[in-house]
Amino acid sequence: MKKNKRIIFATIAALSLAAPMTAVFNFDNVQTVSANHQGTKVWLQYGTLKYALKGPSGRVYPAGTKVVRELSDDAKPPISMHGRPFYLTLVIGGIPGNQLLQDVGGGEIAEAYVNYEDWHEIDYPSDYTVLVQNTEDYTDLKSSDFHPVDSNNPDVPVANLDKLNEAYANYDSAIDFSKLSKKDGQYVADLRSRYFAAKAMGVPQSTVDALTKEINDAVANYKKTGHLVSGDPNSNNSGNSNSSSSTAKPSTSSKSKSRVVRLLKASYRYTHKGKRVSKKLLKKGAIFKINGKTYRIKKKTFYRIAKNRYIRVTNVVKK
Repeated sequence: MKKNKRIIFATIAALSLAAPMTAVFNFDNVQTVSANHQGTKVWLQYGTLKYALKGPSGRVYPAGTKVVRELSDDAKPPISMHGRPFYLTLVIGGIPGNQLLQDVGGGEIAEAYVNYEDWHEIDYPSDYTVLVQNTEDYTDLKSSDFHPVDSNNPDVPVANLDKLNEAYANYDSAIDFSKLSKKDGQYVADLRSRYFAAKAMGVPQSTVDALTKEINDAVANYKKTGHLVSGDPNSNNSGNSNSSSSTAKPSTSSKSKSRVVRLLKASYRYTHKGKRVSKKLLKKGAIFKINGKTYRIKKKTFYRIAKNRYIRVTNVVKK
């Protein structure tokens, strides 16, 4: 694929207008990916817009505009993934295995707006490569708020996630996950799944708002009763250890068989004292085996993935 340095730098510059590059990747529309097969392959799926769409900047992207999405799975992805966006602009590439690598994309387009092809696998490029480049407008790059120009065409709802993300961050900070009852533990696992599902493309605002209220109510109940679930009959007998201790201690209430987890987003590794191992991020999609215990470090809950190496529980999902 032909490389275009001007486009690359213009895209990165556009994404950097509101924040330095180190903060760019907090946007939902900017992905951190890890190529599969030890970092040598990546799946791509191209498509074209079914009809003209208007972005928040006011710009119209005509029918037939080429878009793309990517995945780093080993196995071929299913052809339809309605919760995963296509991108108006996507630049990938670098040295496989370099954990500082960041792919840059923006302008999230719902699958319902796209005539898409089958997935195909390519060698992960060794230098920055432009897959699609339809806009350098920062307003559109950071958004998923695209709608048909012709109101006769089906519209996909776009929810504001700000309050939901704020509520979940407060929940993550307020709860001692190592000292929950079995019933609350089951609720935590279910809530994590529903939280990420609510952030997918096409989820109505009513669903997002309802989940936001539920999370805030659960936190309020936890602060009042020590339980997330109202009327939880299970007592908490995990002891009164100091949760602010800088030394990691396994939770006696969360022991289970060893299991495998997958990173939901790029994540740092920490020591048992809560210190970051390095500035390098473990990549989204990376797989780790844990020992089945949780560890409380500086009021956060972690899994251990190696000797004196820990990752946040909220950053992973069980495989």
